[in-house]
Amino acid sequence: MSERGPDFEAIVGSDLESAERDRLLRVHEALVAAGPPPEAAAIASAPSTARPEPTRLRPVAPRRRRGALVALAAALGVLVFAVGAVVGNAWDEPGTFKTITMTGTSTAEGATASLELFDLDDAGNWPMEIRVSGLAPAASGRPFELWLTRGGEPAALCGSFLVAPDGTAVVPMNAPYRLDDFDGWVVVEEGSQAPLLTT
Repeated sequence: MSERGPDFEAIVGSDLESAERDRLLRVHEALVAAGPPPEAAAIASAPSTARPEPTRLRPVAPRRRRGALVALAAALGVLVFAVGAVVGNAWDEPGTFKTITMTGTSTAEGATASLELFDLDDAGNWPMEIRVSGLAPAASGRPFELWLTRGGEPAALCGSFLVAPDGTAVVPMNAPYRLDDFDGWVVVEEGSQAPLLTT
């Protein structure tokens, strides 16, 4: 930089209004007259060896290490998901309240069933699952029905089901009743009162 300072015309150009140009020229002349700040002179006169050495950055991890880290993160993600799924399912599934065994009558000798009652839900329903084996399909083609009994007679229907040709079935059902109002369970063919399986 010369003693006069930088060229004013080169800095501001020629497309300014005269009032603005005069104002900027006065500011420019004042700055040139004041000279550079003392810190600028100290920096300019400092020897080049006084400058600090540049800091070396650590090299980027090799591809193998990055790949291992990615694999580890993925494995941890899968583990967290699996634990969450197991814990979530454990809370979602109802617990078993009671398992009831049913046996075939003389009309369905060799037939058996187990009725798994799950915990009562908030609405007052007893979700359940019946597992039947050895019960031949009805000759009429009609389904079977699971009833709660009172005095040994069917009193409240819990659901209907069909069996496979081998006489098996696993069917979810529901009893929206107070179970202590009844004395047992029975399976009959639809439209019949004759018990095929009883408790």
